[in-house]
Amino acid sequence: MKLFRVCLTSLLVLAVACGDSTSPETPDAGQSRPDAGVGVPDSGSEQDDAGTEPDDAGSESPDSGTETPDSGTETPDSGTEPTDAGTEPTDAGSGTDAGTEPNDGNVIDNGGFEAWPNALPALWSGSTSNIEEVQKVTTQAFEGVNAARLINTSDTHRRFSTAAKSMPAGKYSCTYQARGTGDVRNAFFDTDYSSYSAYKSISGQTWTQVTYNFNLASPVFDTFELIFSVRNTTGEHVVIDNVRCVRAPEACDQISCEEWARCDNATATCQPLSGRCDDASDCREWQACDATHTCVTAADRCTRHADCAGTPETPLCDTASHLCIEGDPCAGVTCNNPATSCNPSTGVCELAEGACFTTYDCKGALPACDPATRRCVAAEHSANILRNGGFESWSTRAIPYYGNNFVPDYWYGLDNGVTDPGSEIKPSRLARYTNAVHGGSAALQFVVPIQTAERFTTEKFNVAAGNYSCSYRVRGHGSIRHRSYSSGGWSPQTDFITVDSDEWQPVFFKFTGNVRDWRLFFYPSRSVADRDHLQVDDVVCTKD
Repeated sequence: MKLFRVCLTSLLVLAVACGDSTSPETPDAGQSRPDAGVGVPDSGSEQDDAGTEPDDAGSESPDSGTETPDSGTETPDSGTEPTDAGTEPTDAGSGTDAGTEPNDGNVIDNGGFEAWPNALPALWSGSTSNIEEVQKVTTQAFEGVNAARLINTSDTHRRFSTAAKSMPAGKYSCTYQARGTGDVRNAFFDTDYSSYSAYKSISGQTWTQVTYNFNLASPVFDTFELIFSVRNTTGEHVVIDNVRCVRAPEACDQISCEEWARCDNATATCQPLSGRCDDASDCREWQACDATHTCVTAADRCTRHADCAGTPETPLCDTASHLCIEGDPCAGVTCNNPATSCNPSTGVCELAEGACFTTYDCKGALPACDPATRRCVAAEHSANILRNGGFESWSTRAIPYYGNNFVPDYWYGLDNGVTDPGSEIKPSRLARYTNAVHGGSAALQFVVPIQTAERFTTEKFNVAAGNYSCSYRVRGHGSIRHRSYSSGGWSPQTDFITVDSDEWQPVFFKFTGNVRDWRLFFYPSRSVADRDHLQVDDVVCTKD
């Protein structure tokens, strides 16, 4: 038995000796936080403390805007750090303990600072951090083997935060252990700064538990950071460890609702969102609940005169009772603009038949808007600044390198002194088309059997100051785009429009005048014979 005790004692001595020989890192060796590791510089959206704010939580106005900025890098807190959602005051250290079990619901990653892959602890030093020095502490940790020392001898606060993460809505209770000398307080960042808790003054080598509570009214996605704000650190500075935040369980945690409802924690039931419904009882008296669980106007009720258009005997909506009654929806309605008239179905002033504000309103047979009369007119009207926009007039003239060709007047423009048409479309690819027109008696046909787009342009002319609305009609089978050029430069490039229809389709665009040598370019590309290739008609531009 004695021999056994001697052997056991020897083994214990040997174990201690071996443990000493491994030489753990020098206690409190500390690692200065390199500039490259301090995280993203301060966003400029927060004011810093000048060290004058009182420690009394009841008298402190968080970052009131009267404090000296931190090294000139931050803007006042007062404009960007709103108070907590208003549903729960910030805890200054008097809240409930969140528990001491290291993994019991803690949402803070690496809260014990055990993972320390380089000069900074893993999953810390988020984008709101601006503290200049953080050190690894390897002796007298509260739990595990490591803690974190936060150093800021200035009376202007500096922040140290967790890495950004997502967090569910709810009430959170946080605790952490602190020792050393200095002031520490807390806040959080979601998409903005919360208010700060009151400073807690730390003094001595005994660990002190600090409590901080906060509330997230809505879920936070990829931006939540828990913030430690420190100032006036000396000696051992402020050492923190065992950071824990636990979300309080809620009645709705285990309840799943439809997309049109949300769980109410007070009753632990799914309640319809505003304007949504489970049945008609969730809607107003004059509404019904439709198949999408949305409250809509009931079939026999109304909210506007247009809802009564189906009952000619009662065309007027009484907005008090939401019932259709006898009357005239246009009674007492005055339309001051000559282009508008009262629509008897809606009681609202709308564009009268054939009237317009700009060419964009002329979507029928008459494509141009006359600004003098506010009426839609034909493409050949003088309001259209494009001469022969309807391709009614054609003549034979000499085209360099191509001889005499039959082309539309005021089109096939060439630069002054041109001797080579270059990328202009071959005049043989143009034809006067009469099989189908949008207006007048003729249109322009493009026959482009190749993929490469060739340009076709107006002759240049000057355009007076003002804003212009333009349009053209296109049909057939192929693709086309447009662009303009003048002394003001090129207009933005447009995409090719794919055309495959016997119906005329309108294309609208705008430009600004007060330019010289303005030209409109078309770029037709690969037309197909099954619909007589591509046809363009009624090209108009009118002053707004």
